[in-house]
Amino acid sequence: MENILLDIFIAFSIIAICIVIAPTLANLTRIPIVVVEMFLGCFGVYFGVFSHSEAFDLMAKVGFLFLMFLCGMEVDLRGFSRLGKRFLKSVVVYFVVLYALTAIIVLVLELPNVFIAALPVMSLGMIMTLIKDYGKDKLWLEISLAVGVIGEVISIAILTLISGFYHYGNSLRLYENLAVLLVFMLGIVGIFWVFKMLFWWFPNFKLFLMPYDDLSNRDIRFVVMLFIVFVALVLFLDLEAVLGAFLAGTIVAIFFSYKHELVGKLNEIGFGFFVPLFFVYVGSTLDLKLILQNPSYVLEGVYIAVAMLILRLVAANMAFFRYFKSAKSTTLFALSHAMPLTFLVVTAKIADDWNAISKDMYYAFLIAAMIEGIAFSIIIKFLWNLWKKPHK
Repeated sequence: MENILLDIFIAFSIIAICIVIAPTLANLTRIPIVVVEMFLGCFGVYFGVFSHSEAFDLMAKVGFLFLMFLCGMEVDLRGFSRLGKRFLKSVVVYFVVLYALTAIIVLVLELPNVFIAALPVMSLGMIMTLIKDYGKDKLWLEISLAVGVIGEVISIAILTLISGFYHYGNSLRLYENLAVLLVFMLGIVGIFWVFKMLFWWFPNFKLFLMPYDDLSNRDIRFVVMLFIVFVALVLFLDLEAVLGAFLAGTIVAIFFSYKHELVGKLNEIGFGFFVPLFFVYVGSTLDLKLILQNPSYVLEGVYIAVAMLILRLVAANMAFFRYFKSAKSTTLFALSHAMPLTFLVVTAKIADDWNAISKDMYYAFLIAAMIEGIAFSIIIKFLWNLWKKPHK
């Protein structure tokens, strides 16, 4: 037993070192930190520095679910009512065009159904990084964040549906599962309504759950409990675990938004260890030797990345060109949405777990995520600095 424990801790010590040096390497190379973490995982397994184990797999899954929990905390459903009808109409057009074009491409090229979820997938990770680099006062980034939140919710929903399809196939069990999902979501809406009324009548109850100043860290204990309970509940109902983690984060964002420091605490915990661990794990699933022997994987990754960018450019110009009144802002908006590194990796991992795609296609998706993170961020910087600014 002690020898097994020693092996586990030695492996995690090496992984922890990779997590620690990743930010330094990202700063030196100017490569997104997510891509660096995946590279470290890939090289770590290739050179035999560490290997897969049940403990590593389990911790990586926890890291993935915690990432989905943090994504849920970025959602502010009440904020969309203040954006106006014009904006919401543009959002509807954007997603209708994006998913319609994707469905046509999938049908014409006879691609796996999971591409309907993968090609239009949205993620807030790189958008938040761009906001740090370029500031919150840029209209294209402000709109990109708002649309990205909606896109992330849609991606979660479609991912859950496709996961159920590959789990049960076109059978009665699938429709039973979808019925359970519908009842569960209606129950969540009911819970939202009940808690809204409860906190309205008894505002101090909210402060009891999460007081402003509490030395016992009651807020951390409560949100971790919420995270674990919701994940356990959806697993018990035989639904996708990611849905429970995301909803738990959404509840925290809606009802406890006054706890501004809580988001910082959880981000420090998540992005300090659990989330990087997940991306190191994803990188470790890449067989570098096989990729070097088959350069076609890289070419397929380029195809996926280019397809995702073209889809967003078309949808953005159809939906938001009149809104931005600038080709530069519209192009930058599309590029910011063409780097869903987190969710693209997650979609590929779920599809691979359910054997919905081949191993070759799984590698192509991960390579596409790396290409997007490096190439598109460079293109954004190039366009921002060199494209002539439009007249006001």
